[in-house]
Amino acid sequence: MTEAVRVYFDRVTRAGQVRDEANLRAQRILAAGQSRAGGLDREADGAVARLRKLGEPVTEIAAMIELPVAGVRAALARASDQPIPVGDQSAIVDEPREMPTQEEPALSTA
Repeated sequence: MTEAVRVYFDRVTRAGQVRDEANLRAQRILAAGQSRAGGLDREADGAVARLRKLGEPVTEIAAMIELPVAGVRAALARASDQPIPVGDQSAIVDEPREMPTQEEPALSTA
């Protein structure tokens, strides 16, 4: 009987340790994935900003990338690392601007 009680407590303790170790590994994997995804999100926002700098109207960008206009505006705000102030419509005007064109580097797929 004593042996059965000892085995019970040993296994419960070990099971808890296994769960804790698995949870820690899962947290590390999730953190790494979130970090990588965040970098990709920033690159996507940068691509939207490049489209805008090339003179594409916000509505056209939205149609091209299948996002609502509000999503394009949010991406532009994130790309500039500063929110668009309320009432400042110059940053989100839908008419193309005259801008010199230049070659853009290819997007990294790494």
